[in-house]
Amino acid sequence: MIVNQGGAAFKCGTYARGHDVHYIQSRRSEESETDLPVRGYLLEVRPDGLVFVEVDGGVRRLWNHDPGNLAQLVARNDGVIFYQQRFSLLSTPKENGSYLFCVVDADRPDRQPCPARPPGGDSG
Repeated sequence: MIVNQGGAAFKCGTYARGHDVHYIQSRRSEESETDLPVRGYLLEVRPDGLVFVEVDGGVRRLWNHDPGNLAQLVARNDGVIFYQQRFSLLSTPKENGSYLFCVVDADRPDRQPCPARPPGGDSG
C-alpha cells in the first residue's frame, strides 16, 4: 500500500486513469511479456498533479491524483521511474517490489479529479 506524506494510506476510491491502481491492472502489467516497463526519470511534479517524466528520449506530460506521494517515493530512487504506457502505470523500486502509480496523459479530455466522496456500492 502506498502512503502519502502524512503517513496515512491515500485512496480516493476510484480506479479511473490517474487515480487508484486496480489489482487487475497491476497483475496484468506484471504478467505482460510484450509491454515491458521503460526506464526513465521524473523531471517535475506539480501540486496540481502534473507529472513530467523523461522516457525514451522524450518528455511525457502525465497526471496523478496524489502528486506529493509520487514525488516523495520517487525521490528515494533519485528520480528513477519505469513507465508502462499500455497499463497507465509509473513505478519506482522499493525493497521487495515497486510502488505503483496510475497515471493518465495530462491532455486527455476525460481526465477527472478525485470525487468529493469515495464511490459507494460495488464500484471497487
